Amino acid sequence: MSNADVESADAVAHERAPGLMARISAAVARLEAWLAGAAILGVFCLLLCNVISRALGAPLIWTDELAVYLMIVGAFLGASVGLEKRQHIAVTLMVDTFSERTRRLYALAVDLLLLGFFVVLGLMLWRWFDPLGLMRAESIQSFSLETFNFLYQEPTTTLGIRKVWFWFILPVFCITGALHILARFGRTGETPL
Repeated sequence: MSNADVESADAVAHERAPGLMARISAAVARLEAWLAGAAILGVFCLLLCNVISRALGAPLIWTDELAVYLMIVGAFLGASVGLEKRQHIAVTLMVDTFSERTRRLYALAVDLLLLGFFVVLGLMLWRWFDPLGLMRAESIQSFSLETFNFLYQEPTTTLGIRKVWFWFILPVFCITGALHILARFGRTGETPL
């Protein structure tokens, strides 16, 4: 098959309307990109407030901790967007020498490995968050005493809120990352890597 034939086939495939899963994935990625940008803007504003407050002799110590948590949230959201757009850093020296068919097979193998990673991560998060155990427990305190899992009780150092609110980014990342990978399986003509 010549390059013209491959380009023609790709053009026809891209003209088709993306499937429902691909449209959902793209919409979720747009939301994640917006939220990641808001988190990073929040980090910038917090650090600016911290600099100003320290210069005035009245430091706001909670700004450092909140900035760290917002940076983590922004990083996970950005990582998920990178998965949807296939824009993560990759060394493609070897892949660039492959034929188009081999590149597609390689991209499929990478997607399957990523999907496997999200399945394992999802199982680990299910076990760590233990929503069924939490629902069966009389209270969060009794859940923690029975399971020695203090996930839902551990407070932040300076903010005075529970860390679990920030840790919820992990299951969100797991679900959205898996969604982005699964959406690729329905796309035809996607340029791999």
